[in-house]
Amino acid sequence: MVKLTDKKIEWAVKQVINKGESTGMVAAIYGVSRRRIQQLVKYYRETGAYA
Repeated sequence: MVKLTDKKIEWAVKQVINKGESTGMVAAIYGVSRRRIQQLVKYYRETGAYA
């Protein structure tokens, strides 16, 4: 199980939202599930905070 740091979470969310990268590609880079990236992006869109 990989623990994402705040900086990595911010980068991952920005890649999906700003650059249009797929959640699968970002998940593969950090070795986490695609679902986890989707959850982080959803949280950001709802709250404006990275986590």
